[in-house]
Amino acid sequence: MLIAWGVSCAADILCWDTSTEDPATWPLLVYNRDDNLWRHYDCGVVEFFVRVIRAEFDDCPLGDLSFWGTSSALFLNEAEQRHRLAQGQDPWTGEPDPYTGMSWS
Repeated sequence: MLIAWGVSCAADILCWDTSTEDPATWPLLVYNRDDNLWRHYDCGVVEFFVRVIRAEFDDCPLGDLSFWGTSSALFLNEAEQRHRLAQGQDPWTGEPDPYTGMSWS
């Protein structure tokens, strides 16, 4: 049995193969919609995403290349993103935001 736990921006499906009783041994399966193929990865979720970010697989397992080979990742919750914008910073780079104070309405 498969348990779907995630979907990528490209509508790829990320699952665990629960055919064994021990969740620590469940491999990760990815259905890549671009290739129309299921692929098996013997690693956990954290290792999988670290390897995607570091481009350590032969090919990107996901149809969306946004994180492929970025070498590091940044997580911002909504409150921190708003705080950085209010400080005049680009939330993702920390650099001054050239659009600070502009109205888009």
